[in-house]
Amino acid sequence: MGRGARRRPNFLGMKLRAIRAALGGLTQSELIERLGLTDYVNQGEISAFEQGVREPDLLTLKAYADAAGVSTDDLINDEAKLPPKLPARRTTGPSVKSQKRQAKAAIKMTSVTLWLLIQSDEGSRLAENRARKTIEKACLERYGMKNLKDHEYDLTFSYEDDADLDDQIYTLLGSIYIEARKCNCSIKVNAREKGADRHW
Repeated sequence: MGRGARRRPNFLGMKLRAIRAALGGLTQSELIERLGLTDYVNQGEISAFEQGVREPDLLTLKAYADAAGVSTDDLINDEAKLPPKLPARRTTGPSVKSQKRQAKAAIKMTSVTLWLLIQSDEGSRLAENRARKTIEKACLERYGMKNLKDHEYDLTFSYEDDADLDDQIYTLLGSIYIEARKCNCSIKVNAREKGADRHW
């Protein structure tokens, strides 16, 4: 009997990003030290985990869970939500820097509607369908993608502030463009935040 596609949690990257923010807005390098992973992972891998490009090994996942005071099940189960208050970063004493980091740690969630039209350079419907499937798998699934009508998707983002959300959206749009070009397709795309007057 053949093996089906490997199942992956859709929200793991988002949860790992939320944990880093809740630990005082640590940089990725600081997070590696905080989790005791300096001999095992690097900054590029942390970034890949948070973007949903790669998944951490079990012991790295356990280090995240222990630091956040949650179980690994809470991280990999898409139905489970992280507690609204995760442990703050431990410091030897209060400082302005740590207070600023803790203030920055508040994580918000929002829904974004993405409209995406894909057109093959050669007018090939097959190329357009291939590009769409590639983009959905490589770029959109990590944001809990839901298909809507007329080339639209509902995506969920976790973010610290407006600049962080802007950065994530523009990174996503760039990734979509790159994947489309790999399939010899061009795109028309825009995104808008639900319930807000924000467009990208």
